Amino acid sequence: MTNQFVNVSIVVPTYNEVENISLLLSEIWKNVPKDMEFEVIIVDDNSPDGTWRKAVELLNDDVLVVRRIGFKGLSTAIVDGVVFSAKDYVLVIDADLQHPPEYIKNMVFEASRSDADVVIGSRYVKGGHVEGWSRTRLIISKTATLIAKLFLPSTRKIADPMSGFFMVKRKIVIENLTKLNPYGFKILLEILERCNPQKVIEVPYVFKPRRYGKSKLGAKTIIQYIFHVLKLSGWRPFKFALVGLAGVGVNLGILNLIGYLTPLLISKYFAVGSAIAIEASVIFNFILHELWTFRDRRFGNVFTRFALFHVSSAPAILIQYLSSISIKYGLAMNPFIAQLIGILIGFPFNYVFSELGIWKRKSVY
Repeated sequence: MTNQFVNVSIVVPTYNEVENISLLLSEIWKNVPKDMEFEVIIVDDNSPDGTWRKAVELLNDDVLVVRRIGFKGLSTAIVDGVVFSAKDYVLVIDADLQHPPEYIKNMVFEASRSDADVVIGSRYVKGGHVEGWSRTRLIISKTATLIAKLFLPSTRKIADPMSGFFMVKRKIVIENLTKLNPYGFKILLEILERCNPQKVIEVPYVFKPRRYGKSKLGAKTIIQYIFHVLKLSGWRPFKFALVGLAGVGVNLGILNLIGYLTPLLISKYFAVGSAIAIEASVIFNFILHELWTFRDRRFGNVFTRFALFHVSSAPAILIQYLSSISIKYGLAMNPFIAQLIGILIGFPFNYVFSELGIWKRKSVY
């Protein structure tokens, strides 16, 4: 593939982009490599401003217009575009010109050179950046990226998994079509997590300000995104929290039992009693994580995982232990309250170390 360009279906999802569509198509035709076989598929959600009608006026042999009536959603529009496509690669680009068509040639060249499954137009690799964003918008974007990387292992080696400007082999989407749940605005997350691409490459681009129309980012979009990430993660953070809550019961229950059987381990030797209770809850949590929370990531020997669980959890355990001891002796607090506060302080550290250390998903790129 190094001596010729791949053939590409350029999918453009639209909703109320009548002011942009003519210029976008003009820029696409100007910037696609001359020797590349391509088509443009405009998927419009029956825009009230008549975007689909304007697109029909611009029809030629390289353009297909799909007008969806009764359906809405960026991700579903993109998936429908993939289904209608007839080329080996699908390139997704927004209609608002924030994804400059001038970068299409770079992405096509990279796909042709590398045979990558996914080529991402990236704002956050060297050479890429964002123009015209406020500090608040940039913080929202960076936070969203951090959330994805924490909860979705497939995104951790990718600088810009939130990109809406990307190429993907049509074959891997069609083969995994039944696995996809195109919800919200970030279909790339679905593709990375569900389609198991073996080779992902990022190409820098400069994200431009919108020329016409209004941004569709709002509170609803942010809530949809968080829900989408949690769903893609298999609700793993909630499972982890429920196991942790049960572990709190074990921890405090063991501490109470120790206090009943050996009162000195609660009063004079609280540090010893606390350590025993913590270890009991660690064992309990490991078993439930193995059987439920991370049952799809059980790689290697169970005893090795158990040992690694202790090692990877050690910082969280130490934080929990030192917090409990400090509160108990420093503030002369009730030992059970001190133990509970220590657990709460250690919880987020425990999740991060478990997710990123012991039960991390194997990466292929």
